[in-house]
Amino acid sequence: MPLVILTGYPCSGLTYRANQLASLIDKAQDELFASVEPGSPAPLKSRYKVHVVSSHDKSHPRTVYDHARTEKEARGVAYARAKRVLARDSIVILDGMNYIKGWRYQLWCEAKASNTTCCVVHVGTPVDQCVANNDARLRRQEAKQMDTNKPEEAQTPLTKETTPKPGESKDDDEEEAYPPELLNNLIFRYEEPSTHSRWDKPLFTVPWSDPEPPVADIFQALSGIVLASDETPAESPVAKLTQSLASSTLSDIASTTTTGRAFNRGQSTRPKIIPHQATVQAVATDSGALYAMEKRTTAVVNAIRAFTQANPSAEIALAQSTHQKGIAIEIPDVSIPVIIPSHVATTGTTDELAGAGGLLALPKLQRMRRQWISLNRRYIGHGHGTGQGSLAPERVGDAFVRFLNHEFGGVENTHV
Repeated sequence: MPLVILTGYPCSGLTYRANQLASLIDKAQDELFASVEPGSPAPLKSRYKVHVVSSHDKSHPRTVYDHARTEKEARGVAYARAKRVLARDSIVILDGMNYIKGWRYQLWCEAKASNTTCCVVHVGTPVDQCVANNDARLRRQEAKQMDTNKPEEAQTPLTKETTPKPGESKDDDEEEAYPPELLNNLIFRYEEPSTHSRWDKPLFTVPWSDPEPPVADIFQALSGIVLASDETPAESPVAKLTQSLASSTLSDIASTTTTGRAFNRGQSTRPKIIPHQATVQAVATDSGALYAMEKRTTAVVNAIRAFTQANPSAEIALAQSTHQKGIAIEIPDVSIPVIIPSHVATTGTTDELAGAGGLLALPKLQRMRRQWISLNRRYIGHGHGTGQGSLAPERVGDAFVRFLNHEFGGVENTHV
């Protein structure tokens, strides 16, 4: 399910490069499986299906970039098409300018959410060449329009064009041209990919003069299979000496190299996909978790209220307490007590624990309870309530009591 995001100026040859890359990947896979000897492990579990997803069609022409609403709709259609064909045995090539870095980040997140690799191929065509390509398209459209207006017997027969060569127009003659003002506007708005952005890595740049994109590097980044070519450049004497010293290593490499491209049967170099919070779907939490939290914290508050009714005076409660730190309030179904230190219990504005302004007045307890629930509601609302370090319903009482002890200044060292 790897994803290849093409990006470049308008009329830079994106469609030509997308179709060329698709054919080269198919050819590389043919050579990979053809080079497998009987009894040897296959380079891939199954063959990748290559899909070229276009960002434009008759319903979404080039003029969608005139308005933000129509451009957003066209991107949504391209996103849905790419997501539909993403599969374990597919390589998706998204043909289009993809000139917005936020849009490329969204595609990168989708690839990560699918637990697959992603790379960006920048078609590095100069601006002057893009303008020339668009002017050539405009002239072809005008000539075609004039030819269709002629009588049928005077029309010029269409001839099949040869394959474009490097330096010439690399887009099909049927490609739609941009209005000149729109072309200049899109070139001005283009946000170039950068290796400093994690969603633009790995980044492969294909200059206009290059006959082919670096298919070996792209295929390695997507699948982890190392392709090699038998077409090696002229070697210097130093390189030959280095190769002769590493003859044993070269013999091993030669055993896995055939004519054309071949694969390295060693450990896969495919990068490990590490999910992060932007791409991991939130874990569904128990619908009754918030109710259980409200119920258990209320039970703690009621137990404290019952203690204050039985021991209204802070001085008497402190004198009757057997805890060495101060007043200890035992809570049912909670393993640790609520501790009110001696220096805190005696410094209140009133001696009544639950009186107006008292240390354990009901409004103060309810305010602290709402504060603790608010913090934990946000925690559960993000879907992390059932993961590692989660707060189980039976541990709500202990956690709330520890929070109260922190607020009262009597932290209990007992851990649950």
